[in-house]
Amino acid sequence: MNWVITIPKSTPWETYQKELATVADGSSVMNYRTRYFPKEMKVGDRCYLVWDGRVRGWMKIVGMVDAVDPWRCTTTGITWSPGKYIQRSGEFHEVDGPEMTGFRGVRKFNPND
Repeated sequence: MNWVITIPKSTPWETYQKELATVADGSSVMNYRTRYFPKEMKVGDRCYLVWDGRVRGWMKIVGMVDAVDPWRCTTTGITWSPGKYIQRSGEFHEVDGPEMTGFRGVRKFNPND
């Protein structure tokens, strides 16, 4: 199944690209905080990314964790609170995707629409 998440426009794309490069070899993960895990989501699904109103690419979901301790991003230095996180890792597959505005969070996605 395919999913789509939004990254705030306030996050510079260059900073996000550094995070993508850090996880490209699969040795570490990117975490995306969410209020809930969609029931149908599973490891191996594609997770598309929207930034600044357009789908930019996708990567594989490698885990879903309910973190009980705060953690610190090694790229940005931001400390994140405990909560539910969708984990992604590996190659980022760039796409020139459709415009997509008006939502936050995570939802199902059909890239052919």
